[in-house]
Amino acid sequence: MADWHDVGSAADLEREGSLVARIGGREVGVVAEPDGAVHGIRNRCPHHGGPLCRGTVRERLAGAPGLYTLAGRRVLRCPWHGWEFDLETGVCLDDPSHRAAVYAARVEDGRVLVEA
Repeated sequence: MADWHDVGSAADLEREGSLVARIGGREVGVVAEPDGAVHGIRNRCPHHGGPLCRGTVRERLAGAPGLYTLAGRRVLRCPWHGWEFDLETGVCLDDPSHRAAVYAARVEDGRVLVEA
């Protein structure tokens, strides 16, 4: 059974956009969407090992060059090479063979908790 771990304050998450903590020998991060939803995800991009949680949460683009539209889906974009990962499943939307581990996360009493 997994345990809930305190990874920092909700105020820090709001200010920084992400928090990262070492849990069980792994770096696990929590990222926040603009609406306040929080997502736990391993802080390692499966593409080349970049610090995934230091990337940006943004709306995914769809279409072709010059014809892009917002796809209505938020993703976490890796800061190293721009690979985008679904916040709920951790699956890379451009290459589903790449997947980042995801964890349940929540804010409770001003603290950010992740289940790992």
